[in-house]
Amino acid sequence: MTDRFRDREHWKADAYGNVWRPDLPMNRPAEARRWPNLIKQLRRRAGLSQVALAEELGVRQASVSRWENGHDLPSLQLRRRMRTMLQTSNASCLKQQLQIRMTYAPSPMSIVGPGARFLDFSRSFAAETGTIIERLKGHRIYGQFGETVDVTTEKWEKSGIFSGDVAFTLTVLTFEDAAGQSIHLKNFDTPHLIDDDEIVTICETRRIEKTAYDEHILTYGGPVFSLSYEDLES
Repeated sequence: MTDRFRDREHWKADAYGNVWRPDLPMNRPAEARRWPNLIKQLRRRAGLSQVALAEELGVRQASVSRWENGHDLPSLQLRRRMRTMLQTSNASCLKQQLQIRMTYAPSPMSIVGPGARFLDFSRSFAAETGTIIERLKGHRIYGQFGETVDVTTEKWEKSGIFSGDVAFTLTVLTFEDAAGQSIHLKNFDTPHLIDDDEIVTICETRRIEKTAYDEHILTYGGPVFSLSYEDLES
C-alpha cells in the first residue's frame, strides 16, 4: 500500500481527474483566486443558482461548483462570456459609476461611444486638450482635428475597442489646438459594456512632450497599442 501511494501527486490526478489541477496554485494563483469570487458575484447579482448558471453556460453543475471552490478554471471562452454577463447584470449601476468617475477623476477624461463619437467630458478635459467642449460634445472625432488624428482614430477603432475584443489601448495623438498650437496627447482607453449592444470607452487623457510621443512610436511601432483579454490572461 505504501508503494502504491508513494507518488501522491499521481494518486490525486487518478482519483480526481480534471477536478484537481496541480498547475493552478503554482502557475496561476491570482487567476485561481479571482474567478471563484467573480462567479459567486455573478450568481448573486443575476439571482442564479449553480444549476441555473450551468444551464446558461451549457456545462454541468459540478463544473460551476469546481470553479467556485478553486479546483478548476472555466475555459477562456466561458470566462469572456461570464465577464459579459457580469457587466450586463449591472448596466444601470455602471452608468452611474461612469458619471461619478467623470466628475471626480483626477485625470482629464472623456466618454466616447460607437462611431468614435464624444458623449461626455470631465471639466478638465478641455483645458488639457486645448479644445472647445461645445464644438465636440455629440460629434464624431473624425473631421475635428485633421487627417493625422482621423487615421489614428480609425486604427484605434479597428483595434476592437467598441467590440469588446481588447482590454485597453494606449494611443498618442498630435494636432493643433484651438489656439493653433501643436500639442501631443496620450490616451489610456478602457471599454465598458453599458447595454447588450453598446460598448463605450473611457478615455483618460494627458498632454505629453514631443519626446514622449516619439518614444511611444518607437516602443510600440505606431500610435496605437492594444492589449486583448487573452493577453491579460495568458
